[in-house]
Amino acid sequence: MELDRYLNNLKSSLEEKRSELLKSLNSEYEKLLKNRLNELEEIKRKVLKELS
Repeated sequence: MELDRYLNNLKSSLEEKRSELLKSLNSEYEKLLKNRLNELEEIKRKVLKELS
């Protein structure tokens, strides 16, 4: 009984931590994608400017 409660608490704690880490990871990934998109847009603008 005591062991089951401990394991359930541990599992809950780990799931919560996992969720937090996934949110953080997704947030960082979105930032990286956004920055990369901005870089590509800037390159596109420069190329179009040179071509015109």
